[in-house]
Amino acid sequence: MDISAPNTFGTHKGVVVTHSLFVALATFLLALLSLSLSSEARHFTPLWFPTAAAIAVLYRHAPRHWGLPLLASGLGIVLASFLLFGVSVTPVKLAAINLLEAAICALLLRRMLHPYDPLNDLASWLRFVVCAVIFTPLFSALLAAGLVPAPEQPFWQPFGTWFISEAIGVLSLAPIGLAYNRRTLTALNPFPLLLTLMVTLAFSFMALTYLPFPFTFVILPLLWAAIALPRFEAFTVCFCTLLLITVMISLGLLHFQATGKHLGDLGLYLPMLLILIPAHAMAVVMHAFRVEKQHIVESESRFRSALEYSAIGMALVSPQGKWLQVNQALCTLLGYTPEALHKLTFQEITHPDDLNADLSQLHDLLDGHISSYTLEKRYIRSDGQTVWALLAVSLVRDAEGVPLYFISQVEDISDLKRSQAENNRLVERITLANQVGGVGIWEWVISQENFTWDQRMFELYDLNSDQTPTLALWRTLLVPEDRDRTDRELAEILAQPRPFVMEFRITTRGGKLRHIRGQGNVILDDQGQPLRMIGTNIDMTELKILAEALHEEKERLHITLDAIGEGVISTDGHQRITFMNPVAEQMCGWPLDLAIGMPVAGVVRLTNGKDGPEIENLTQYPRQWPADYALVLHSRDGRYFDVQQSVSPLKTLDGETMGAVMVLQDVTASRELMKKLSYSASHDALTGLPNRTRFEKQLKAAIVASGEPSSSHSLVFLDLDRFKAVNDTAGHAAGDALLRDISLLMRHQLRNSDCLARLGGDEFGLILFDCRLEQAKSLMQQVVNQISQHPFYWEGKIYRVGASAGITRIGGDAKSSELLAQADIACYTAKHHGRGQVYLYETRQKQLLERQHELLSPQEVQAIVSEGQLRLLTRAIAPPATPLSAAFHRVTLQVMAPDDRPLSHEAFIAAAQLYGLMPDIDRWTAAQLLVKYADDIKRKGLSLALPLAIDSLLSADFQRYLTETVRASSLPPQALLFSVDEAAILEHAAQCRAFLRELQQQGCRLIVNGFGHNINAFDELSDQRIDIIRIDERFITNVHCNQMDELMVSMLNGAAHRIKAQTFAGPAHQPVTLQALRDIGVDLADGDQVALEQPLAVLLSDGYFGIR
Repeated sequence: MDISAPNTFGTHKGVVVTHSLFVALATFLLALLSLSLSSEARHFTPLWFPTAAAIAVLYRHAPRHWGLPLLASGLGIVLASFLLFGVSVTPVKLAAINLLEAAICALLLRRMLHPYDPLNDLASWLRFVVCAVIFTPLFSALLAAGLVPAPEQPFWQPFGTWFISEAIGVLSLAPIGLAYNRRTLTALNPFPLLLTLMVTLAFSFMALTYLPFPFTFVILPLLWAAIALPRFEAFTVCFCTLLLITVMISLGLLHFQATGKHLGDLGLYLPMLLILIPAHAMAVVMHAFRVEKQHIVESESRFRSALEYSAIGMALVSPQGKWLQVNQALCTLLGYTPEALHKLTFQEITHPDDLNADLSQLHDLLDGHISSYTLEKRYIRSDGQTVWALLAVSLVRDAEGVPLYFISQVEDISDLKRSQAENNRLVERITLANQVGGVGIWEWVISQENFTWDQRMFELYDLNSDQTPTLALWRTLLVPEDRDRTDRELAEILAQPRPFVMEFRITTRGGKLRHIRGQGNVILDDQGQPLRMIGTNIDMTELKILAEALHEEKERLHITLDAIGEGVISTDGHQRITFMNPVAEQMCGWPLDLAIGMPVAGVVRLTNGKDGPEIENLTQYPRQWPADYALVLHSRDGRYFDVQQSVSPLKTLDGETMGAVMVLQDVTASRELMKKLSYSASHDALTGLPNRTRFEKQLKAAIVASGEPSSSHSLVFLDLDRFKAVNDTAGHAAGDALLRDISLLMRHQLRNSDCLARLGGDEFGLILFDCRLEQAKSLMQQVVNQISQHPFYWEGKIYRVGASAGITRIGGDAKSSELLAQADIACYTAKHHGRGQVYLYETRQKQLLERQHELLSPQEVQAIVSEGQLRLLTRAIAPPATPLSAAFHRVTLQVMAPDDRPLSHEAFIAAAQLYGLMPDIDRWTAAQLLVKYADDIKRKGLSLALPLAIDSLLSADFQRYLTETVRASSLPPQALLFSVDEAAILEHAAQCRAFLRELQQQGCRLIVNGFGHNINAFDELSDQRIDIIRIDERFITNVHCNQMDELMVSMLNGAAHRIKAQTFAGPAHQPVTLQALRDIGVDLADGDQVALEQPLAVLLSDGYFGIR
């Protein structure tokens, strides 16, 4: 039973009752102890612990669960009073006041203290003292003294006794209850605790017995315990010491006179309160010191790990230029060992030409004119070679602003510099090639009228170089017949930007006609609109004239033969080949240059059927083929074609035969089509198994055959388990291959007489002829076992699926639809009982289907989505400097379950991930935003960020749906951001990057979450443009007060900006956190300091417009 955290009471009735019994027992024992230690038999005892225990218990639980604990506490107090003083009304009144005090105090503490670590610093302890030790005891003392007056005593005496008893009890016991948690017990070291406790108790006993002013000496070991022990143990020692003093007073072992006898119990017990206050305060201060020290150690460890394992060079440099600390990447880049670098300054290994520029910016940084700087510079390696590096420098100062050290990030860009040099040389070569080849280069900024031409363009158009080329001038040079066409093509290119080729004619100033080929591309701006065009022109006049001449000659020679799709072969009088058209070459497998002069029988081999006798006298005419003849042409390379042959003679002017023309028409496709049509009408194209139509015919035949007394047939419905997971993870190609493997495996397991068919998806039907139900179950169990044991390998990974099967008997009086439904129900029963099972159909199975509501099933998840039991929530994201100017809104889901069963967002998402239904949820979210609310969002001018799950990104169907929905939505893509996890980019790049790039090309932006776990991840982002990077939340909580966290955020912010990505951090729930993010330079932030979370409907219905 753990009550160490708030709200641990659940809604389970048994848990509440158990905890209440524990509270009742504890308060009874504490009340009995407090009343027994009183020196007199009375209800107003000078020391009272039950209220403190009740405060600690109530603080740990939500107010809606206080009923039973309060009742149990009251019963414990009243029973203790009845046991010692007899039955009366007074204990009941006093217990009610105790419970009221505990409830008020718990409410105040829950509002003013941290929920998980209430006494974490001195400020929280002071709030505890004011609320629990001063305010509520005074309040309850007034009630007690007023409602239950003590006879023959002035008002202030019961008032003082009640106040001091409650104050001491709460101060001594309540901190133990507030500081308790499981980690405290786990970390508890009993030996130091027991040793300190014994020394403290012994010293206190001696001081109280033999020394004057004993409380002055008692406080010394308590302060020693507060310093030496953790907070919980120190509180325990203080409580035990207080019990010792109280027992000694109760037993008469402690004899001293309280100053001011008119004070009564207040004067006697006030010193006990005063010795607890400094001891508790010291324990809280030491606890806060230990926590802060541990946090500093952890932050420094994270920073040193980031420095050491960074993929780019990093160093800490003194203001004088000495290398203080360097990582391995920097040593590798510069070729020095760490020890050698520590003896050098950066000035000594900087190239002389770059030193002044570096020192100039360094002085500006020291003077506070700039906060950081970036510079490309050269370093001299230990081997004398020069390396180029991108240097990023920032300065760390102490609290007084004195410079401490520089943080330098050094990235090797030598390869980039070499690439730039190679690109420059390439540009020079291209320019020279254009000049030699006569290619003119042009550029047109679409918003302007003028062109930019090189010298060759002026020469092509026969214009003076001092003329200004414009669009209007270019159009006047076009041949009038080409102007409308070129205008249309140009308009189409601007409407649908793409690389283009245009051909047109111009008339020069000298009246010459020139054919010009223009090639180019359209450059787009950030909004995807045409910005400018750049391309080339080349004079194609000579080639055009030559091409037209060759085309006319070719048309005259081959127009007839090349226009037909049949193979044409010409022979001379000796049956030797003189010509073959390309179709004949392809069909016979002989090129024309080899076939010329060969006998036609050596090139054309015809048979009657594929394996039938060969046809002789190929050029015989006229010839009538029998109806059952199927001529087949055998190609030289082993192929064969179904053909029809016809022969026509070639005659001279005198009518003599000089050869023949054979025409071979390829009818392979038509014959094959007839075969395929017949086959596909009754078989599944993927597996080759009979399809549902063929299977239902077989089933009807089996029903008819079952009418005979000796016949007993069985119908089986088999469904694959976990097939969808393979299909979604490995792709549809893997799913198709798996279905083929399973089909082949089942064929080998079944008898030749059995009928196996694919009914659709991953469902199969079987008809087991002459097979009783017991035999059928045994046979199908073997099949199911074989499927479960079958390993499926795909792209280096192994996948396994299972199967479930249902069997029913085929009766002669049944209908096929009823039998299929029975087999389906039996199969569903098998799946429900653990999958991998085979079940025979029973009538009661139909009722079992109605009892599947105890767990969140796939159908329930789908129902929540389809019935709209989800609500869209939004939170504004804005720059830290202007939190009211929302850049965009991040969208999340809230589950609105209609029944009484509690359903959290985490449980819903976990079930959806388990069943692979995250694509359905993301599809619903996209439909709501891009279809249902698209017009309202557009009217508001809002930008929204949609989260996409990994399963959705890996689904080809979801990728296609989202692409089409974004394209069809009235909401512009520029208003859409898609938020994905870091794993989508780094671990699933092959499946996700192309899809994400396509969304970005449409205008959408990309947010990647979780950066900070691995700083080297920035090196893997070269192939994927990232618009916004969200920094890990663990660095944000204490960024305003922890230097290491601030440094890590600064490093991640700089790394993101180097790849031209914006940074997004949060949550910023405190003003100081938002200010720290603003000082670091983070671009965007969220949290309560920016905006509270609200439903999308509320956002769309208020009167404010989105601010871009």
